[in-house]
Amino acid sequence: MADPMKGTPLEAFELPDEVFGLGAAELAYLLSRHETPAGERSRRLLMLDPRAAEDAALLAGASSLASRGWFTVKDDGSGETRSNAALVEYAVGAATRWTRIGLVGENVSQLDFAILVESDTVIALMQPRQLASWFIRLGERDGDTGALVTGLVRERFAANPEAGVFLEVQTLDGSSNLAIRRSGSGFEALADVAGPGTGTGGVVDGGGLQGAVSALYAEAVNA
Repeated sequence: MADPMKGTPLEAFELPDEVFGLGAAELAYLLSRHETPAGERSRRLLMLDPRAAEDAALLAGASSLASRGWFTVKDDGSGETRSNAALVEYAVGAATRWTRIGLVGENVSQLDFAILVESDTVIALMQPRQLASWFIRLGERDGDTGALVTGLVRERFAANPEAGVFLEVQTLDGSSNLAIRRSGSGFEALADVAGPGTGTGGVVDGGGLQGAVSALYAEAVNA
């Protein structure tokens, strides 16, 4: 399909199989290319506000993208993103849903997180790294976000059974959450957590875990 924001032909770019990185200036430049409610929400969740960046920093981001072959300047002087950058720009600028995945270790000092950004066609799993850079994995939106996120939760517990996971799903209309930790051979899954001792739910098995996660995505979002 064509990118309605910048006219970039998304069908011309294959989704990469590998994880790749974007620096702070590169991502800030992509976020600066359009003003949409979705773009504003993405900026807030990714903790990058290009409006506060100096023009020189945004130029550095565009220059870095150009050096990768991911940005070109057309004959009329307008810029156009290419390849991975075009896909990321579309995902964050046309997103309809965001999932913040809080990954908590055995103590709160081990808190880490990732953000799953969903547009109508492209999804981006983004995890912050050193110096405000981001690791990104792109994929197609197939409609089964609950299964995808459940898989990420299972991977976390396989790596560290003592870990906890906090999911917060946001749309432009509202948000919901789910706190998960291991409990014996099952999982404790509590929805609508507002603080210690709050939330509804209980201990579930593997199938119940996917059901609890999928319930966060039961409401359709406008593409």
